Parts: sequence; structure tokens; C-alpha cells
Amino acid sequence: MLGRCGGAAENGTRVVDHAARVLRELGVNKVFGITGGSIMGFFDALALEDIEIVMFRHEQGAAHAADAYGRITRRPGVVMATSGPGATNLVTGIANAYFDSSPMMAVTGQVPTTVFGRDAFQETDIVGVTAPITKFNYQIRRPSETGPAIRAAYRLAYEGRPGPTLVDFPRDVQLAPYSCEGGEQAYLPLDFSKYRPPKPDPVAIRKAARLLAVASRPVILVGNGVYWSQAWGEVLQLAELLQAPVVTTLPGKNAVPANHPLVMGPAGMHGRLEADAALANADVVLAVGTRFSDRTVGRFGPELGEKKIIHIDIDPSELGKNVKPAVAIRADARAALRALLRALPAVPRRDTRFLEWLNYIRRRYEEAMEAWARRLRKFAPWKVLRALREVAPPDTITVTGVGSHQMWAEQHWDVLVPGTWVTSAGLGTMGFSVPAALGAKIAAPERPVLCLDGDGSFQMTMNNLALVRDYNLPVTFVIFDNRALMLVKHWQIYLYDRRIVATEYSSRPDFAKIAEAYDIEAVRPSSLNEVRKWADWSIRNNEPIVIIIDIDNEEDLVLPWVKPGEWLTQAVKPPGLEDLDLVYREDWRPPIEAEVRAS
Repeated sequence: MLGRCGGAAENGTRVVDHAARVLRELGVNKVFGITGGSIMGFFDALALEDIEIVMFRHEQGAAHAADAYGRITRRPGVVMATSGPGATNLVTGIANAYFDSSPMMAVTGQVPTTVFGRDAFQETDIVGVTAPITKFNYQIRRPSETGPAIRAAYRLAYEGRPGPTLVDFPRDVQLAPYSCEGGEQAYLPLDFSKYRPPKPDPVAIRKAARLLAVASRPVILVGNGVYWSQAWGEVLQLAELLQAPVVTTLPGKNAVPANHPLVMGPAGMHGRLEADAALANADVVLAVGTRFSDRTVGRFGPELGEKKIIHIDIDPSELGKNVKPAVAIRADARAALRALLRALPAVPRRDTRFLEWLNYIRRRYEEAMEAWARRLRKFAPWKVLRALREVAPPDTITVTGVGSHQMWAEQHWDVLVPGTWVTSAGLGTMGFSVPAALGAKIAAPERPVLCLDGDGSFQMTMNNLALVRDYNLPVTFVIFDNRALMLVKHWQIYLYDRRIVATEYSSRPDFAKIAEAYDIEAVRPSSLNEVRKWADWSIRNNEPIVIIIDIDNEEDLVLPWVKPGEWLTQAVKPPGLEDLDLVYREDWRPPIEAEVRAS
């Protein structure tokens, strides 16, 4: 029997029972979180509604798992926590989802409305705390607001540019009797249309098409918006038509296959040399679904102003925020690219030397990295990544923490299938990887999940390893162990006259014993063949493992590197490339093979 509120008859039930049914109607079957006094009523209702509760060991981990779950499923991950410290422990995860445009809905318990403003036990204004880092947040004050608020928060998490939302739920409202007499509106009175982008402006599309048609060195900069729009096919089609190299942001690496010959990889502070060179020397940049982060362009100086920028983004606040474009197009990325493809005239065959030059840089770069690897006393991180890529199936979901291992993966991990790269890009959250990998495995249990982490990042959330056996989540964990906060130490070496302050760890803990405590196999390979063997064993047998990779913390300097505030052509290069000029010259000619080998 259907009640007047649109679901099963609910008179006489609690408000939280109605809330749980609304979640079920929205398709939610899993909730991440930790219970507590102000949310336990909702957890009770979830269990009655047969919604699985995935119990993490810290609320931050639950938030990161919901973030990754949302990225993989393309539906909001739902995370719940109690009031006060439970809610504030979610803040880092909410901010991470906000910066990386991940669909996530947080529900926080709150003290009863009768004690608001009296400094009640575990009272915190989480709505005020999270206002700058959510697309929408709302505190339910009346039972009739419950369904509309939850539906609105869930919808707004994915409508337009994805992002986190939050609903704060006082305990007395949760446990109040629910009655649907008189009905209940579906949503709060919000203007949802403002989140949906308009159709691409045909005048702007024609102007952009003309700029691209006459460009000498067009480059396509791919951001995270290309993934959310599923526009990788259109990007590659346009690149082939224009004979234009494609570079990505760190999260945009998730949006195009690295094995396409026009894809140069990620640009920026720790971008690949050929990608930095492509972006720095472009005369027209088509930027799609990116906010022009300082980590991508180095600095917002005159070099950018000399280029014609065509900026496509779903969010109007990003257009012109960091870089003044020649053409700004607010639109869904896929719709805009399709319009551009229709509007482009026949493009004359361009001089191929710019692409040849970029590929020459790529060859020099790879040769230099091979030579460098042979001189290292311990594992070269990039060689480990290549070994892992050899045994990981193309659709393996790869999740990274934050630190030097993340930057090595940015440069050297090949994303072969769009949607298989999960990292903390905008906020740079250490501790992201372990819980995010678990969230990814929950989202896609049939696919391998590879967790790349550093020893510093791993220690921040390693307590969530408990979920691996509790919920049967076989993840392949790889720890790059240099006993240092190496990316910070890297800066200390270059920018602080090698004054090493508070960035080196002792030999504790023993990660093998940590793994053993959680009933997970741990190994410490002595060769790349052993790396391949153990990773392959884990993936083929669907068994968890912790693979500990010994890295030398004096030699683990992530190069190339663009120092903060410097331009992309000023990158500090790996050894052996000091003579390599990243400024393109029109009279450049490819060197003969003998010269390449000699260099």
C-alpha cells in the first residue's frame, strides 16, 4: 500500500525510518561511517531497511572511502558520523571531495534542538564549519523536511559539477514520530536548473573553432571534467583532427588513455617533460574541464597571457578565475567538444616538427631515467611502477596516497582505461589511499584495486586495514618505504639549503607486522621480478597483500620538478638532461640517430 508521501505507508514510524526508506528509494544500499550517540538512531533504521553499514576505524577514512566510491560508481557515496568529533573528523574528507569534484553526501548526527547553543556534549556547528567546502548543506529542524533535504542533498552531489553535500540531523528530530498526513514535497524549494549547464554558445564555438583552425601549435589541456562528462572519445577525435598534443592535469590523467600517441601525459610541477614543453610552447590552448591550478601551470605570469586560451567548463565560477580566456564556454565538456567538431573547418596539414620535438624530448627523458635507475642503490620508484603495470590488467583501479610516490605515479603510471585513476589532487590529503582503495573495491568488487602509498601517508590511516578481512576487500597494497616525508624533504634540499627538519622517520613501525596484525600477507621484494611475482599473485588469486618497497631517502628526488612560482620551461630536470632546452624554436630539426644516442 502506498502512502501519501510516495513510499510505503509510514504513519507511526520514526523520522529516521522514513529517512532510511528515502535513501533506499534513491538506490543507496551501502553507507560508510562510525556510529555514536547522535547518529545511532539512523544506523538502527538503516539496519531495519537492510542497508549495509561499512564500519570504518576513523571517520576520515569513511569519508575518503565514500569519495572514491562516488568516483567509481558515478553516484554519491554516503557517509555518516555522529555529532561533535565524529562530524569534524569528516571535514578533511569533505574538503578533499570538494576540491576534486567527487559526488558524496555526508549525514551528521546533531544534539537535540532543545539544547542548541548551550555547549551541549558534542555540540558543534558542522553546518557552519562545512559551508565553504560543500555544494549544499542543510540542518533538518522539522520532520517534514527530512525527505526533501535528503533527496536534494543526494541530487545536488551529482548535478552539474559533482561535489559533496551535507545534511545535519538533530537527535530529537530523528527519533520523533513520523506522519505523512498532508503529504511531503519531493525536494526543498531550490533552483536545480542553475547547476545544469546551458547548451554551448554557438558564437563562442565558432570563435573557438577559428582559433584552433589557424593555430600553429594547438594543445589540448584535459582536466577532471572530461572524465565526468565521459568525453575522452571526443578529446582524442579532436586531437587527431588538429594533430594536437594532449596534456592533462593530475586528476585529468584519469580521462584519457596514456598509450595514445598524441597523449603527452600530465603537465605541471611534477609533470612529464614533454607535457610541460607542449603546454609551455602552445600558441592556442584548449582547456577542458580544468580550473588552471597553480600546480598545473606553475605561475600565472605573462607566459600564459601570450597564449590564446579557450576554456570549457561546466562551472561558471571557474571561467576567468585564474586565467583570462580568449573564449569562455560554459557547457558540458562532451556537448562543447561535439559542437567544436561540427564547427571546425577542414584543418590544413600542420608542420609535424612540434610533435617530433615533443617525442624527441620523451625519448631523451626515458633514456635519462633508465640511466639514473642503474645508479640507484635501492629500487627506482618508476621502475617499480612499470613492473606493476606489466602485471596489472588494464582496468585495474589504481589509488594513490600523497607524497613522492604519488608524483612518481603521476609521471610513470600509465592509465589505460579512463576512470581507473583515483588520487587526492586538489587538497593533497595524506592518508587518502588506504580508505579510498577500500571504497573503490566496494564500488567495483570484480576489478583489481592497486593501492600505491608512501610510508608517511600509509601510517595516517592504516588502521582501516581491519576492513580488508572484515568485509572481504582484497586490495594489493604497495608501500614505497623511504622512512621520510620525502616530498617535503625534497623541498628542504632544494629550497632550504638542505636543512632537514622534522621530515625523517625512525624504522618503526614494522609494516610486515602491521599487516600480520590484520591477517594480511606481507612481503619485502629484493628485485623487480619479485615485485611482479607478488603483485601478480595477489591480483590473480584475489588475495590482499602488503608489498613493501625499500626506497633510498637520499636519492628519492622526484624530477622533473618546477619550483613553486616558476614557469614550466624552468623545470629542474633529471640527471643527464641539463642540456635539454624546453623552449621550442621554429628552426628545430630532429637530430640524427647517432647524435641522439651520443647525447
